[in-house]
Amino acid sequence: MRNNVLTGIFIFFSLVALVALGWMFWFLRTVFLYMIIAAVLTVMTRPLGNLIDKIRFRKKKVPRGIRSFLILISIYLVLFGFVSIFIPLITNEANILSNVSSKQLSQALHEPIRQVQDVFASYQQSSGDTQSLDQSIQKVTGEMLNAAQVSSIANTVASILGNAIVALLAISFFTFFFVKDGPVIFETLLLLVPPKHIQAIRNISDNSQVMLSKYFTGVLLDIVFVTTFVSSGLAILGVPNPLIIGFFAGIMNIIPYVGPLIGGAFAVVIGISANLDLDFYNGLLPLAEKIILVFVLMNVTDAFLVQPFIFSKRVKAHPLEIFTVVLMAGKIAGIGGMVVAVPTYTILRIVAREFFSKYRFVQRITNDLEKSTAKKTGI
Repeated sequence: MRNNVLTGIFIFFSLVALVALGWMFWFLRTVFLYMIIAAVLTVMTRPLGNLIDKIRFRKKKVPRGIRSFLILISIYLVLFGFVSIFIPLITNEANILSNVSSKQLSQALHEPIRQVQDVFASYQQSSGDTQSLDQSIQKVTGEMLNAAQVSSIANTVASILGNAIVALLAISFFTFFFVKDGPVIFETLLLLVPPKHIQAIRNISDNSQVMLSKYFTGVLLDIVFVTTFVSSGLAILGVPNPLIIGFFAGIMNIIPYVGPLIGGAFAVVIGISANLDLDFYNGLLPLAEKIILVFVLMNVTDAFLVQPFIFSKRVKAHPLEIFTVVLMAGKIAGIGGMVVAVPTYTILRIVAREFFSKYRFVQRITNDLEKSTAKKTGI
C-alpha cells in the first residue's frame, strides 16, 4: 500500500514537472529560437573554423576568442552583403515606380480597366448600387488608409525593427560563445544526462552535425540552381536585374511551396514596371506569362528532380518521406515549420536510432542513415 502511494506521488510530481517544463519552453520559445539559429550558424561555419585552425603564428594556433570573432565578422559580411545587394534593387524599383505617371499607367492598363468597368456596371444594374467605380475605390482606399490603421502600421514596423535588432544581438552573442566554447558547453550539459545515456547523446550530437552539414550544403546547391535557372530565363526575356531577381528567388525557394510564389510575384512586378510603354494584351500580358512560365518550369524541375535528389541523398530519406514531413510541418507550424521540417526530422531519426533501435519501423527508416553516419563518426 505504501509503495503504491509513493508511486502515485512520484507520477503526479513527474507530470507536474513535465507540464512546468513545457510551459517554460513555450514562454521562453523566442530565446530557444535564437539559440537554435545560433547553433545552426555554428554548424554551417564549421568549415571556416577548421580553416582558421590551420593558420599558425609562430607555431601557435589562432586563439579561440579571435577565431570566434573572425567567424562572427564573416557572418556579418555575408548578411550585409545580401542587404547591400537588395537595397539598391528596391531603391531602383521605387524610383521607377515613383516616376510612373498616372497617364502612363492608365494607358498601359486601359483595356483591363475598361473591362473591370463593364463588369462593375453590370453589378450595379443587378444590385441597385449607385456608386461609381471611382467612388467605390476611393471609399475602400479611405478605409484602408485611415489614421488609426496608418498608426497601427507604423507601430508594427517599429516593433519589427526593434525585435530584429534584439534578435541580431542575441543570436550574435550565442553564436560567438557556441563557436568559442561549444565543447565546454556540451560537456557541461552532459552532466544533466544519466551516465548510461551519455554515449548515446554523444553519438546523436556527432551524427546530427554530420547530417545537418550535408543538409545545409544541399540548401546552398539548391539556391545556386534556382538562381542560375531564373537568372538565365529572365535574361533571355530581357527583364532588368535578372541575376538579383534570380538570387532573391533562390533565397525565397527555401520556403516550400510559398517561396516560389513570392519570387515569381516579385519578378512579374519588376518586369511590368520596367515595360509600361507596352500594350497590355500584346506586350505586358505576354511578358508576365513568360516570366510565370520561367518560374513554373523552375519549380517543377526543382520540386521533382533537384530537391528530391539533393535532399533525399544527403539526409538519407525517401522523397515521399520528405514530402509528407514538410506537409505535416506546414499544417502544424505554418511556413516556419515547413522551413525547419527536414533538419528537424533528420535529428529525430538520429535520436530514434539511438534510443528506439529495437523497433522494426525505426530500423527501417534509419537503416540508410546509420550507414551514412557510421563512416563519419566511427560508430
